Amino acid sequence: MFDPKNLVNPHLDGDSFFEKRGGRGILLLHGLTATTNSVRPIANSLSELNWTTSAPLLPGHGDSLEKLSKTTWRDWAKRTEQCWHQLNEQCDETFIVGESAGGLLALWLGCLQTIRPKSMVLVAPALQLNLKNWEKQMIWLLSLFKSSFPKAKKTRSLQWQGYSEHSLKAILQLIDLQNLVLEILPQMQQKILVFEGGHDDVISPEVSNLLRKRASRSEVQSIFVKEAGHHPMLEQTSQKYVLSEIVNFLQNS
Repeated sequence: MFDPKNLVNPHLDGDSFFEKRGGRGILLLHGLTATTNSVRPIANSLSELNWTTSAPLLPGHGDSLEKLSKTTWRDWAKRTEQCWHQLNEQCDETFIVGESAGGLLALWLGCLQTIRPKSMVLVAPALQLNLKNWEKQMIWLLSLFKSSFPKAKKTRSLQWQGYSEHSLKAILQLIDLQNLVLEILPQMQQKILVFEGGHDDVISPEVSNLLRKRASRSEVQSIFVKEAGHHPMLEQTSQKYVLSEIVNFLQNS
């Protein structure tokens, strides 16, 4: 259940949505601690072009950090899979856009599903975090004693919605999903467009190269947006350009 009282920018709309329009459908996946507000800009752009849009609010999100800490990546994947099947029942062609952890879920889905997306867009995909091994080990150790730690404050102009703190257990779940996806990526055969921001301090700057190496049967295109951070679809310096490039890629896929 969506509960805005625990969120940054609670006035924004971050609940799940499904809007049936034409025969082309897009599954939109938000990132860890965020809500569907992060993918609404691209949903609006595609709706204007008669695309059917689906965006699930992932389990543990939009409610409380405590509930997020009790979920696993399998809970997020199960919800993603349910919405994917629903979208395919309604549409002739289906695609995925995933931001951050949503991009990781998109890769998981694309590798394992019988009905695979025609193509996908990954925006700052969390395939590899910008963390050293000892930092990952420290997160595991801290999770034994603490449940969360504060995030760096986002700029006021950024219309982002989500929790103001990181869940340590949720980060560990994300790392587990990363390890699985890296193992199964050789199965990927889709056309993929990746966006990376020059000021993104969350994901590794080697994500595109890693994806090309592991998903060697896929056609991977990448766009480096120098002025962007971790939320290129929301940031004022990059939003218009990134949304335009996503739409062009999907329309021509």
